[in-house]
Amino acid sequence: MKRILFLIALGCASLTLQAQQYPESQLYMANPYMMNPGFTGYLTDLSIYAGAQSPFSLGENEVRNYYVGINQSLENKYLGVGGKIMYDQRAFFESIYLDASVSYRAVMSNKHVISMGADVGLANRTYNIGHLTPYVDMNDPTLSSDYYYQTSFKAGFGVAYYSEVIEAGLAAPFLVEGSEDFSNYYNGYLAYKIYLDNDRWILKPNLVAAHLPDGTVQASGHVMFERRGMFWGQVGYDTSNSLHLATGWMVQSYEIFYGHRLLSGDQLPYTSRGEVMLRIHLGKSNKRLSHIASSRNKK
Repeated sequence: MKRILFLIALGCASLTLQAQQYPESQLYMANPYMMNPGFTGYLTDLSIYAGAQSPFSLGENEVRNYYVGINQSLENKYLGVGGKIMYDQRAFFESIYLDASVSYRAVMSNKHVISMGADVGLANRTYNIGHLTPYVDMNDPTLSSDYYYQTSFKAGFGVAYYSEVIEAGLAAPFLVEGSEDFSNYYNGYLAYKIYLDNDRWILKPNLVAAHLPDGTVQASGHVMFERRGMFWGQVGYDTSNSLHLATGWMVQSYEIFYGHRLLSGDQLPYTSRGEVMLRIHLGKSNKRLSHIASSRNKK
């Protein structure tokens, strides 16, 4: 009986892995570099960030990820550079992604920028033997697949556009991995800023859509409001019937963000998920958009 229950759990984990085999973030609107290398060096000067995401459950198929990254704009050279490392756990499967990013900007008149970025690095996929149970069949094709227990080269690409009022991007952040065919995972992002009360407040509706490796499309819409230099809040909903809530607080060069995703119904592998991220800015003007820095487009 235990063996049957485990195989059912393994099947659920395998389905989850096929549908969502790459790390995700709920806080992309605060740091779009996390989902699109075209936003490398998005803000002036240097910023570093770290975060963690976890479900509020202890089920077999729990999904967790942790990440740390750095981002730097080289404005005199019209470049952005960055790098990040991410750890992702799904049941007893584990993945580590390490990559470096670079972007080139075409700066147009009237504060418009088109940025093209790419990242390259390594992806290591394995399973934690310490989390396996005596009921695991080591001959299971999921465990013996070449997709796991190896380190592969990875590469991604993205293009971004931003101005004082618009942020937009298209990306395939995991376009190539090892000898596999081009990935079917890619995403798009669009946001529009409405300035209120002499620019002290910003209302920013935004949309994001992702084409997942299993061929399904997941989309979400959000409305974000921000009190400049102090705090922001956001509420949204997506096509997986999930409610999204997020907030951020800013104190001088420090920003801390929290996002919460609540799934409706009995969806697996979790019913709710939280994510926290800390970002530290270094430099005098590092909260402004790179190459078009002004008091109005300060983050």
